[in-house]
Amino acid sequence: MEITVLIYNEKNELAYRSEHGLSILIEFNGATILFDTGKSDAFIQNANILGKDLTKVDFVVLSHSHYDHTGGLEDFLILNKTAKVILKKDILRERWSVSHGYNRRIGFPLRKRFEHLHDRFYFIEDIEEIVPGLFVIPKIQKSDSHTFTDSYLFVQEQNNLVPDTFDDELFIAAVKNHKLVVFTGCAHNGVENMIQTAIQHTHIHEIEFVIGGTHMSRASEQQIQRTVNELRKYNIKRAAFNHCSGKQIISLLNQALDGQIEYGFAGSNFSI
Repeated sequence: MEITVLIYNEKNELAYRSEHGLSILIEFNGATILFDTGKSDAFIQNANILGKDLTKVDFVVLSHSHYDHTGGLEDFLILNKTAKVILKKDILRERWSVSHGYNRRIGFPLRKRFEHLHDRFYFIEDIEEIVPGLFVIPKIQKSDSHTFTDSYLFVQEQNNLVPDTFDDELFIAAVKNHKLVVFTGCAHNGVENMIQTAIQHTHIHEIEFVIGGTHMSRASEQQIQRTVNELRKYNIKRAAFNHCSGKQIISLLNQALDGQIEYGFAGSNFSI
């Protein structure tokens, strides 16, 4: 398995562009999967520089609706005419943020045009093994003690805005040599809950690698400590957290966990 971070808030010397967004390319068992598309076409430019041919992508998996994970999709669909886009139906609900002191739309840019793209979209409701050993998991089992980590985010219900419970979110779990690799997107529903859900489905307890966001950059100290305590329960060998995690989380997790925790810059490449 080869994993390449195509776009992220910060870059290493191999990446041409960076932005507040996330896109990860997965090459596994003869298939190529694009996990999220950043907020613009920047991930495509970086892919070209990194030598990755996105016309060969077989599947696009959208972790959730926010523009910084779905904004580059239209440019990708122009480039790649065949890849299926896997997402949850709830992604079509309008999302809002008040983090800047006013209401701003942050939802799926193509939500109003999805009917014209119906041949490209595949809405998922249950776990599906889209490639041998690679699972898209749309239902995240949350523990009773889980608390949401962002009070700035809302979803529209008719004419009202209500706190977002992130029903649009999914994640990817892959099995390699009887070990788990977990791709989290933003982990609005909790990175620890995603790991536990993957374990419940695969019955594999050894976590070879975790990559993506943890959404702890705006979490309270109590929420962060709870997440750290939960992650201690798992045998995580290595992780590359980025995007909405916050750099301070990397050092904290390195101290708290036995595995190697690093920062997943744009341009980073991992072989599993």
